[in-house]
Amino acid sequence: MARRYKAATMKDVAERAHVSVATVSRVINSDPSVSEVNRSAVTAAIEQLGYALKPAQAEKGELRVGLVIPDVTNPYFGVLMQGITNVARVHHVEVILCNADWNADTEHYHLENLLERGVDGIIHIPFRETVDPIISDLIDEQFPVVFLDREYPIENSCSVTSNNDEGAYQAVTYLLNLGHREIVFMSGPRHLSTSILRREGFERGLTEFGVQHRPELILYGDTTQESAYHEMLKLLESEGDKPSFTAVCASNDQMAYGAWQALETKGCHIPQDISVIGYDDIPFSSFISLTTIAQPGNEIGRNALILLMDLINGRREPPHRIVLRDSLIIRRSCRRI
Repeated sequence: MARRYKAATMKDVAERAHVSVATVSRVINSDPSVSEVNRSAVTAAIEQLGYALKPAQAEKGELRVGLVIPDVTNPYFGVLMQGITNVARVHHVEVILCNADWNADTEHYHLENLLERGVDGIIHIPFRETVDPIISDLIDEQFPVVFLDREYPIENSCSVTSNNDEGAYQAVTYLLNLGHREIVFMSGPRHLSTSILRREGFERGLTEFGVQHRPELILYGDTTQESAYHEMLKLLESEGDKPSFTAVCASNDQMAYGAWQALETKGCHIPQDISVIGYDDIPFSSFISLTTIAQPGNEIGRNALILLMDLINGRREPPHRIVLRDSLIIRRSCRRI
């Protein structure tokens, strides 16, 4: 019976040549910035391992970029993608969409595959506590990478986000001006840059109003409607017959709606009993008349691809950080008390 041998990958080549995957990608794509020593090592490793170059790597015309996101079902990410694809269509850029599905191994696979396919740059929405080593190597070697919506505190990195601190500050001060003092803050995962900054903005608003916040009123979910629903139910069950709080400030609209559902399950009416404010202003929010903080998602996506193209074409150099302003959208889910 004939033995089957696994085809060599770019990672195998990198290990044989004692370089990063990013360097292998640069050699394959004839990047002049690679040193002659590394180029020779990679070329030798390719020959030794019999690594087969993909047909797409042989000759490229238009720019090709990768877009790696945690969850294609997140409606806000859809708004970001719309902004990216609008610019891509005008500038004839091919965008390769990769869904990590909240899985670190899947994300790593997509990053390797994008480099195998010879992309010119990568737009990346982080979700892990620590950055993938491939991304670290790419940034170290000044390969064009732009963090979108969220970011890692990495030197010489590039990102396009909104002003999360200021947005959360707007949300909580709106509630405070309506008379609310006992406010639940529903956060995403603790390590996300958006979660950290939005909590900071929330706490800054409370401090300015002289309000002492109760730690038990800070809830953490995974950004989904389902997690917010279950976290809010647990809080309500611990509170007894009547909630001690009068408002909920959520880190995104999906979580706001999850909390809303849990409150209604326990007999609370919005906004007569509890006020609810969200974040993002996804299309669904207007249908349920959710007061929220609107992020300019389409513009954020547009800027991300424009920045990436500028990095690819040498018009800008890292580090470069673009922060866009959020705005309060008042609807009918909050009331004065």
